[in-house]
This record gives sequence, C-alpha cells and structure tokens, in this order.
Amino acid sequence: MFLINYLNLQSALQLFIAIGRFRTGVSLIGIRDGSNSTFRIPGGEKFTHNLPFLTISVYVNGLRMTLLDDYVISESGGSGTGYDTVILSQPPYANDHLLVDYVAT
Repeated sequence: MFLINYLNLQSALQLFIAIGRFRTGVSLIGIRDGSNSTFRIPGGEKFTHNLPFLTISVYVNGLRMTLLDDYVISESGGSGTGYDTVILSQPPYANDHLLVDYVAT
C-alpha cells in the first residue's frame, strides 16, 4: 500500500517538474535542402530522453515521426553531455515544416 502511494507521488512529482520545462512547436536549427538530415535544438537547450514517457516528439509537415524508424537522437558533445540533436532518416526539403515537442533538462 505504501509503495503504491509512493510511486503515485513520484509520478506526480515528475509530471509537475516536467510541465515547467515542456516546450512545444519548436523549430529545429539546420539547413533544409533535401540532403541535410541533422538538426539541433535552438538556444543550446538539451532535452530529456527517459523512455517510455519523456522523450522528444518530431513532426514533419504535421506528421509525427517514430523514434528509430524515422529519426534517431544523439548528444552532440559526446556521451553524457545531454541530448540536443535529431537525425532524420529522410532529409527535409526547403518547404518542409520541422517541429518538435520536448522536455528541457
């Protein structure tokens, strides 16, 4: 009984913390030319990658992409520096809209 209440409290606390750092509809930085597939989060922010609940959501022309099928994420500064890079499997063209939702760290 106490364990269940503790887990509910922990989940509520994580959600409360995440709400203040949630970013939505953010445009990624990078050249959209049909050949570049690597994009970064603006402002030097890093995003949370804690599956299955908190990770980045990527949208191309309004369609939500799937992690590992349509894109992968990486830490541009190396392991342990924080996720800030999205690498798409299909490079977007100049007129494509590329937006993300994420929780900043």
